[in-house]
Order: sequence, then C-alpha cells, then structure tokens
Amino acid sequence: MKIRKLFQRAAAFALAAVTALSAVPATTAFAAGDIGTISFTHTYDGAGNTIRYNSSANIGGHTAGGTGEYKYRMYVDGETAFCLQPGVPLKTGNTLAKASSNTWNALSADQKKAVGLALLYGYQGNSGNLSGSDDEKWLATQTLVWEFVTGCRQAASPYSQTSTTVYSLHFGSNYANSGARAAYDQIVSFMTRHSTIPSFMSAGKKDITKELAYKDGKYSLTLTDKNNSLSEYSFTSSDSNVKVSKSGNKLTITSKKAIDGKARITATRNNTPTVSSEAKMIAYGDPNLQDVITGVENVDTMTAYINVETPTGTVALKKTSEDGVVAGISFTIKGDGFNTRP
Repeated sequence: MKIRKLFQRAAAFALAAVTALSAVPATTAFAAGDIGTISFTHTYDGAGNTIRYNSSANIGGHTAGGTGEYKYRMYVDGETAFCLQPGVPLKTGNTLAKASSNTWNALSADQKKAVGLALLYGYQGNSGNLSGSDDEKWLATQTLVWEFVTGCRQAASPYSQTSTTVYSLHFGSNYANSGARAAYDQIVSFMTRHSTIPSFMSAGKKDITKELAYKDGKYSLTLTDKNNSLSEYSFTSSDSNVKVSKSGNKLTITSKKAIDGKARITATRNNTPTVSSEAKMIAYGDPNLQDVITGVENVDTMTAYINVETPTGTVALKKTSEDGVVAGISFTIKGDGFNTRP
C-alpha cells in the first residue's frame, strides 16, 4: 500500500513538473556564433583630441548626436561595426542577433550596394589609401553609411548628397572634425569615379557601334574621352587583329584587316579595392536596439563596351576592250580571304 502511494506521489510530481515546463513561454535559441556582443571606445583625431558631434538631428523619431557629445566607435565581438539607425539606443554589453536586422532587410537593393561600396572604398577595404587617424577614417565611413541608409545621399551613381542632415552631425562650425571630413571627401570621390566610364562607351554590350575609317593601308578610329577616365581602365579586343592604344584622353582603335562582322572593345576598371573572396558583410539586429553592420565584400567588376566594324559595300566590275570584244578575256580578283576568277 505504501509503495502504491509512493508511486502515485512520484507520478503526480512528474506530471506537475511537465505541466510547469510546458507553461514556460517558448524562446528562440541561438548558438554562440549567432549573437554578437557590443562594445564601444572613444574616437580620436590625428592630434589625439577626442572627436565630438558637431550638432544633433531628429532622424526617424530618434535624436542623433548632440553638440559637443562624444562620438563613440562600436564593435561586435571586437570587430569594427557601423551603426544603421542613427539615434537608436545601444550600450556596451548589449547582444544582437546575427543576420537579423530588420533595418538592413528593409533597404532597397541600390541602398545595400551603396553601403557595400562605401565600406569597400572606405575604412573596411581601403583604409590604407585614406588620410587621417584610424578613428577619422572610421567616422568618415560611418557618415556615408548613415547617409545611404537614411536617404540623405542617392544610392545610385553619381551618389549625390540630397540632404546635409547626417553630414552636419559630424562636420560643421561647432566641431569641424576636418581630418574625418577629408577622408569622407576622398571616399565620395572614389565612389563617384568607380561608376564613371569613358564617355564614348556604354555599360551595355550592344549599345554603341562605331565604324573604322580606311586610310594609309589600315582601318582606324580615334575617340576622345570627355570624362578623362582612360587612365583608370585597361582595354581588350574580341578580335586579335584589332588593336587598342591610349594617349591622354584619346583612345585609338586600329586594324590592318577588314573586320568580319564586329569587334567588341571592353574597358575594365583598374585598382578597385579587393578583399578576400570569403569576406562577408553581416548585419546584426534586435527589434528593441540599434542594428549594426560589420565586414565588407567585393563588388562587381566595373566594365564598359564599344563595338567597331569596318566599311562594307558592293563593287561592280565591267570588262572592256579597245575593239569591244571581251570574249576570252579573264582576270583574277584577290582580297582578304578570297581569290576568284569571274
């Protein structure tokens, strides 16, 4: 009897434990690598002075900055990060979920590409070619990320600034932050040049066709680049007989033989910053905290095209003789790729 009572009590206890566990709200489990812990440091200019906000602004219902307030640099698990939501709270020790940023996911494809390009030409991929202290380069890049995310800068070439709201947070008469501003100007210039192609070419492979002129035993065409970008590109031809040379802002295309159909000239941008093919941009988020992005990725190679051809036409030949008798007179027609006796 006692044994039965003990069994009943044990069963009741087990049932109560199961009931209690089932009453606990379900939570999402994250592996250690799926979350990132936030930390901050002060930022310093080239002279060793702490960097401060120039002003404040209301962006999306949140107050960003504040005249004279310190500008802090953020990290995710020790890796440099960039804020995606100006003014949204975030503190040291907060944790964010990896690849879970609603803010990032809501951006347009052009905005994401523009942010990626700013990171590549900015602190993440091009730091060695920027002036200023490490923190100034970071701040310059952060400014551009905010501009693209908030719409204060166009997300498509030529990436024109549409509002100074974000810019004025970091640069102005109260705190000029001139070193960071110089790096910012450099990144903007790099990005603008990145999408600039020779003026006589197109991003479309079949958009433009030009005809070479025959003179002095060869076909040739000289084109002038109004964008002064030839030095930033290398050129290749789809036809080994068609040669390309550049001098200053002039590109000369020549061929000693008539072209069979068309030849395509391809311009490929040089010196675009590159990172490891395994490098990734990762956006971290939390609905109640500020979302951030880390990392950097390569961008598509910038190319431009022009097609060239040689003149084509028809030739009519007529046999004649002094006495008007042409029967039995023969001749041979020779040319590039043909030899015939009509």
